[in-house]
Amino acid sequence: MADVVALQLLGPFAELFDGDGILARVAKFVGVFLVVYGGGRGIVEPLVMRAVRVRNENNPTVVGAVKLYLHIAVMVFAVAAALAAAGYTRLLTGSTIAVAIITLTVGVAGREVLGTLVGGLFLVTDQNFNVGDYVAWGDTEGIVESIGFRVTRVRTVDNEVISVPNTHLTTNVITKPYGQNRFRVNEELGVYYEEDLEGAIEILRDEAVTDPAILNDPQPKIRVRSFEGDHIRVQVLFWVPDPSRKTVLDTFSDYARRVQARCDGADITLGATSAVDMGGDLAVDRADG
Repeated sequence: MADVVALQLLGPFAELFDGDGILARVAKFVGVFLVVYGGGRGIVEPLVMRAVRVRNENNPTVVGAVKLYLHIAVMVFAVAAALAAAGYTRLLTGSTIAVAIITLTVGVAGREVLGTLVGGLFLVTDQNFNVGDYVAWGDTEGIVESIGFRVTRVRTVDNEVISVPNTHLTTNVITKPYGQNRFRVNEELGVYYEEDLEGAIEILRDEAVTDPAILNDPQPKIRVRSFEGDHIRVQVLFWVPDPSRKTVLDTFSDYARRVQARCDGADITLGATSAVDMGGDLAVDRADG
């Protein structure tokens, strides 16, 4: 009797609160979404991520990607469950116009998005491409900071973070100059003909062999490459263990300073391989007018 009186009092608004009313559907949608989403974030995600971290302790790329993909999967599943509870799935799937619009939108506007998603999956599953790697492609290089669905963020040598589309990385040649357990430093310099060539070679070799930051196996090599116009071209080869861009640059910088100091003490002048000395006399005659 009370329900009948309540419906009579509500009058035209009564249909909003019955089992098929708009407010009832909204309440079902919100309730189911909160339950499913909360359960996924509070129960499913922690359990899955704990297992992923145990199996990928040294691979932050996989851990970060699984966390992102799992969060999106929980969101999609919660929305789908809420739509089903509210009774809207039949409306969407039964509408030919809706299906056609969705298909057209995905086919035209989503082609590039799907390409970046696939590119992101390829990068995540590539064991040779991980967060923390130093990579180079084209004229750009830097450290990979994160790999997302659409873009990969890289910190360049200028300490700038750039967002690179995944498709750009998957369709270009990527090099990892410091990806192995050692890195070869290959530099060339010039020793002028009037200088002590053997003394310069001895200094170059001695500073490389005695440097604890440079590997002794393989041994450093100092080679005479060619005779140039005003100098002899000398090549310096040595290897740096556990390389990163910073360690390679610091090692070579320290090596070059020590070599320069010893050469100065021995009165040996080194020059760049492209250096050219120009000499002669310049005379200016004044023309009498």
